[in-house]
Amino acid sequence: MPHYFDSEQSIASRRGMEPEQVLETIASRYIGSHPSTPFTFRSFSRDGFRQLDDGRFDINLEHKLPNATCGQWAFAFGKVWSNSESSWETAVSCYGPLRIHVNGNRIYRSEIIEEVNPQMRVPVRIPLQPGWNGILLSFRKTPSGFGGIIGTVRSKWGTPTIQAPFSERSGQAGWIYSSPTDSELCTGLELPRHDDLEQDCPYDWHPKPQWSEAELRLGMGSRMFGMGEGRRYAYGWSRMRCKAKGVVRYVLRLSALGPSTVWLDGKEVLSVSEAGSTEREIEMAFGVRDVLVRFVAGESDWGYMLEATYNGERCEFEQPYAVRGTEESWFYLGPFESGRSYSPHEIQTLQGVWEEENGGIYWRLDKPDTWIRPYLENENFARWSYPIGVTLYGLLQTARMLNRPDIGRYVFDHIGTCTRMYAYSLWEKLQYGYPAINNQLAELDMLDDCGSLASTMLEAYEDCSEPSFLWVAERVADFMMSEHERKEDGVFYRSSPGYFMENTLWGDDLYMSVPFLIRYARLSDCSEYLNEAAKQMMLFRKYLYMSDQRMLSHVYDFKHETATGVAWGRGNGWPLFSLSELLEVLPPDHVYRAELEAFFRELCSGLLERQGINGLWHQVLTDPESYEETSCTAMFIYAFCRGLRFAWLHEDEAYALAVRKGWESLTRHAIDQWGNVHGVCRGSRYSFSPSYYKEDLLWTTNDTHGIGIVMLAGIEVAKLLSEWEQ
Repeated sequence: MPHYFDSEQSIASRRGMEPEQVLETIASRYIGSHPSTPFTFRSFSRDGFRQLDDGRFDINLEHKLPNATCGQWAFAFGKVWSNSESSWETAVSCYGPLRIHVNGNRIYRSEIIEEVNPQMRVPVRIPLQPGWNGILLSFRKTPSGFGGIIGTVRSKWGTPTIQAPFSERSGQAGWIYSSPTDSELCTGLELPRHDDLEQDCPYDWHPKPQWSEAELRLGMGSRMFGMGEGRRYAYGWSRMRCKAKGVVRYVLRLSALGPSTVWLDGKEVLSVSEAGSTEREIEMAFGVRDVLVRFVAGESDWGYMLEATYNGERCEFEQPYAVRGTEESWFYLGPFESGRSYSPHEIQTLQGVWEEENGGIYWRLDKPDTWIRPYLENENFARWSYPIGVTLYGLLQTARMLNRPDIGRYVFDHIGTCTRMYAYSLWEKLQYGYPAINNQLAELDMLDDCGSLASTMLEAYEDCSEPSFLWVAERVADFMMSEHERKEDGVFYRSSPGYFMENTLWGDDLYMSVPFLIRYARLSDCSEYLNEAAKQMMLFRKYLYMSDQRMLSHVYDFKHETATGVAWGRGNGWPLFSLSELLEVLPPDHVYRAELEAFFRELCSGLLERQGINGLWHQVLTDPESYEETSCTAMFIYAFCRGLRFAWLHEDEAYALAVRKGWESLTRHAIDQWGNVHGVCRGSRYSFSPSYYKEDLLWTTNDTHGIGIVMLAGIEVAKLLSEWEQ
């Protein structure tokens, strides 16, 4: 039996085994560790480097430095924050010679064969120390090219936020790059540090952060958007801090280069119908006020100046929302073509994108080609991924069971933060090559990308009715039914060309599809989706079921036309979990009902025989020497409870005993007094060898593959106990 902690620290020892207390402790710990911190907004220059569709940065210096000569060097420089000692697993491709320095140490030098073959992807592990890490890339121009490509090995894993180095650019996102030079940086003393002053560095760095003197003489509309044709317009948004105590009279002055209107907290207070100036006295109380200006292009220039004074002293304007990497207090949105005008309520937000049908418009700053971008810099909150989907499902059901609307609001906020920015993330993908938020949902080429969290989203919709949930649900439903790869018989599989999982079918994908299809069938009142869920369950059974063991193989590999034959714990848990949800809603007269219910009983009987002597199931179900694993144990408890409650299982006493033993063991050996969940297998690859699952695929603490399902198991145990008491 693994000793994750001393028995005195178990939740059973400190709080008991009552499911309600266990659920509350786990939920409180999770939310406390992952507070509802929204996306981080940063300034970003489009004169930096785009990402490719695989998420890597295309640092093509041929385009940025066309006047560089062969033999010259140039550098790209960025910094990355790390909370702990870790590593960034990257894939590097070279257009020419490349050196990588991290915190002053060279960790990579390209080989000759790499320098002439940009199609090669060389794995490079970038070590990260706690705190800031400076990453300097040195490139030399040759006839073969100038620059390279660098980024996370696989796009699904996301990319850490690359921030600009140097104190003057603190908080800005994106790499900076130097002008060409004749010498390579070759010693530690010559390497610039990320916290140096840029003005002290001997190289000239881009993108340029300031307008030229000629540009500064123009109105902000002209220098940001150009003149264009017609009466284009834009918005400026800021906040004004009124420092005087009580309610006092302020003077607002507007000087505009074209027709302009000013709103204060959504109420129109000033306007001019043509270029000119106007002012007004207005009473305002102590505090902060939203200020919005709609300004229209004049004949030869456009822009405005707005000031507020009290007793001759100017009020301060400040950012309406925290954006790092800039001291600018005004955000700008435009240009809009003459036509529809938006209300302050519609405009004063960083969520969403405007005028999508015309290419899309988002907020920018009054700096050269500088825009505002959201970045996902939280470990879990606002992240769209399948293990977090089941974690949120556990939290949602916990909120319902404990009558804790605060836990429910946390779930709604997490999902809504993603869905309300879905349209923006699609737009950002077009603008910058790859989105810094919602990357899996925006990429959407696997069931992993959507099904788990979208299923929880539809469950949550019953409680919160967030409109953006529906739009995302429609997109996911269309992807599953019309776009996802299928074999000739219609079964979902993973084509994934070039990846380790190429041309395979995974039992995990039943959870990534069936629960969503069930809920979408209910939402749309269309049986087609429920029929598809049942069909997929039958097809997966055909490929994965090992009838002699009454268990499932983890994967079927079409490259070898055979199942892997390994009965991985969670690889059986996902399908059984999903089958129990399907049976709950599948009509008695459905064509597959009898077969699927019999299949459920067969699986449960095979798993019942494999329960370990301590009450937990093993990582490799057929190997009692493999470690006892938490997430599959919780999944089997969940399914057994439902089988008993809905009378799908016949041997009541045996399954009831298995539930009692399993739950007691989880609370004594896998959940500590603080609500930490131990013994959860990390995210997997696949293998034909059981030793991979036993020896390489090890357990972690508080892995999101297990937190939610442990809560769901506890809920089912509580429901079963409640029925027994009646």
